[in-house]
Amino acid sequence: MFRISALDIEQDKRQLWHNFSLNVSRGERVGISAPSGYGKTTLGRVLAGWQPYQQGSITLDDAALPLSGYCPVQLVPQHPELTFNPYRTTGQALRDAWSPDAEQLARFHVKAEWLTRKPNQLSGGELARIALLRALDPRTRVLIADEVTAQLDPHIQRDIWQQLIVESQQRPLSIIIFSHQRALLEQVCTRVEVIA
Repeated sequence: MFRISALDIEQDKRQLWHNFSLNVSRGERVGISAPSGYGKTTLGRVLAGWQPYQQGSITLDDAALPLSGYCPVQLVPQHPELTFNPYRTTGQALRDAWSPDAEQLARFHVKAEWLTRKPNQLSGGELARIALLRALDPRTRVLIADEVTAQLDPHIQRDIWQQLIVESQQRPLSIIIFSHQRALLEQVCTRVEVIA
């Protein structure tokens, strides 16, 4: 169980989230729908341990998330290009986490030749797919997807979500999905939390 309890989050001295709580079971896909500017991206960064929160707790199976080493909660942000070292190839970045085989690359529409290139030599959609695959390290227990397929063509977007549903069912992997596309959330999630 991924448990978020009474979370308070501030950004630049402005409170974005107050007393936010959410429980996500193993294999569950939870969509979070909120207006633009509400702070979904900041919430995702906090849940993955990328930035601090002011009050509350975040636990996985009743244990705090690790402060060092691999974190079993992984975030694929809305702008994944910002998570790549511009001086290293995307393949090096991927292998820092794990080494997917050719079948796994194909399932997520990642071409092997992309992994020999640096981030500025790829499109945003290509980087998004590599970032997603990097986050799917076998050790990952919770995936946070922040508009992760927004830059992709509709048919590739559909394939990616089908693969993520399979991942969530087989591992099982919990997925928290932030998206402005309410129809997408209704299709791929086991439940949707609407925040006004």
